[in-house]
Amino acid sequence: MRLRTIPFVCLLLLLPACKKEPGDGGRAVIKGTVLRQNVNAVGNPIGDPYPYQETRVYIIYGDDEFHDDDTRTGPDGNFEFRWLRKGKYTVYTFGECNCPGNSVEVSAQVSINGKKDVVTVPTMIVNNF
Repeated sequence: MRLRTIPFVCLLLLLPACKKEPGDGGRAVIKGTVLRQNVNAVGNPIGDPYPYQETRVYIIYGDDEFHDDDTRTGPDGNFEFRWLRKGKYTVYTFGECNCPGNSVEVSAQVSINGKKDVVTVPTMIVNNF
């Protein structure tokens, strides 16, 4: 009887270790669009926003401090992060500004709640001075 109990206890101890954190390995998708807005020297918009092609978009899994992955937007300004698990994510990119460093972060936080969710990030509009 005692020999049968040992494998069962070992299995119970391993169960909490199986909790999956946000990140790669799932079947969910986060997608969105980045638009670029031309602005004048004082920051007023000039014309309509247009797709921001070939810009980097970054993703942070859960509460990590640094980006975990990145992708580039396509010709239409769209991007996707595929194969994600349930959890909280931060998606961000950079636009230009008339400020020290000449760039400003534009970000959004989203959550994946289901295994096959497709979550759309609100349109991200970045300035172009």
